[in-house]
Parts: sequence; structure tokens; C-alpha cells
Amino acid sequence: MDVRPTSDKVKEALFNILSDRIEGASFLDLYAGIGSVGIEALSRGAKEVVFVEKSKKHVGFLKKNLSLSPFEGRFDLFCMDAVDFLKKKKAGPFHLIFIDPPYEGEEIEKTLPLLGEGDMIADDGTVIIQHFHKKILAEQTGRLRFIKRYKYGETVLSFYGKG
Repeated sequence: MDVRPTSDKVKEALFNILSDRIEGASFLDLYAGIGSVGIEALSRGAKEVVFVEKSKKHVGFLKKNLSLSPFEGRFDLFCMDAVDFLKKKKAGPFHLIFIDPPYEGEEIEKTLPLLGEGDMIADDGTVIIQHFHKKILAEQTGRLRFIKRYKYGETVLSFYGKG
């Protein structure tokens, strides 16, 4: 598969950081791939997860994974580009938004400003971006401000909140 799944180490660290915020949260998984992060959020008590993935092949794997899960009625799945989703969909607000785009490219620079302008994020919401450690992200974009970053080898989780 041409997907770069979030490593178990990074996923475990992410959910340890978010441990007290998952229960009952609405969660948006952009660039969902095969859905391992969003499915983990559901398994830890997220109220709902919206998966957005543009690859039909990955959506096929994600549908299969979800069909084997006990989470019926607690998720939505959109097979579309993340930027298009943010521009067109009336969804949210979300408590947690996880963005894991391909490491090469400018997807973060396209999605983060859309999140910083709109009302997709709850007032106490958090955006988490998984990215390559050499990628430099803006300190602020719209109403979003950088909070903290955690580094795991070559992978970084950068956290943003409303400022």
C-alpha cells in the first residue's frame, strides 16, 4: 500500500496526551488513510469520528476496518480531498482535529488556514498535525495559535488551539 500509517509509538503517545479529552469528543480525521487514528479515537470513547480520505483504495480498506468494528452510527466517511471537505462541508464543530497529510507537499499550508478561519473547531478544540520533523509550521494562522510540539524520531505532532 502507498500509505504511511501512524506508527504505534506515535499513536500511543498521541492518545496518552489526549487521554482526558477523548471521552465524548467529536473527532475529525483528515487524510485518514486506513483510519487507524480515528478508529483508535472511537475505541477510547470519542462520541463521533468523521473520516476524510481521497484515495478510493484507502477508503475501501477503511470501510472494511469499520465494518469489523462495534462503532456503527458513530462515524461518517467522506471519500474526497481534505481541502474540498473543509471548503464545502457543514460539519463540526470538532473538539479534536487530526491532520496527517503526505509528508511531501503543501497540504498543511492549505488546510490549516481553512481551519483557522472557519468554525470547524470548538472553542476549546485542538488541531493536531503529524508531520516530518524538518517541516516548519506557522506560529499562527487565522485564529489558530501554535501550542506545543512533541517529537518522536523523524515524526512531530504539533498542537494548535484557538487564540
